[in-house]
Formats: sequence, structure tokens, C-alpha cells
Amino acid sequence: MIARMKARGFRCSFCGRSRDEVANIMAGSPHRMPGVPRQIIGKIAFICDECVRRYYQMVTGPEVSKTPAVVPQ
Repeated sequence: MIARMKARGFRCSFCGRSRDEVANIMAGSPHRMPGVPRQIIGKIAFICDECVRRYYQMVTGPEVSKTPAVVPQ
């Protein structure tokens, strides 16, 4: 599976940029946790350093609501 991904080229699963367009790209596999949809458990996802930075800014920014997020089932 990894060989096929390397042949296709890695892309960020969030913004679609290729590994040549970003400084770093990481792979991960979602695990069974509350709020994680069953259909993505065990599948490979990629995220680039820029999306990680954007996400970090979103969750730590001053405009973040203190109410918990509602995750659709």
C-alpha cells in the first residue's frame, strides 16, 4: 500500500497540496475514539505542516468558543 502511495505522490488530505509544495507532511491512521466516524478508522490520512499550524491557531485562538463542539453521528 505504501508503494502505491509513493508512486501516486503524497498529498495533504485536508488542503490537497503535494509533498513538494509543503515543508513537511505526516501520515496517520485514525483510531477508534469518540467522534471519529467508523468509515475512516484504519485508513491512512496525510496532513501537512501548514494545515497543522492552521488547526493549532484555530483551536488555541481567542475566538474559540468555550462550549463543546457537537460531532455529527
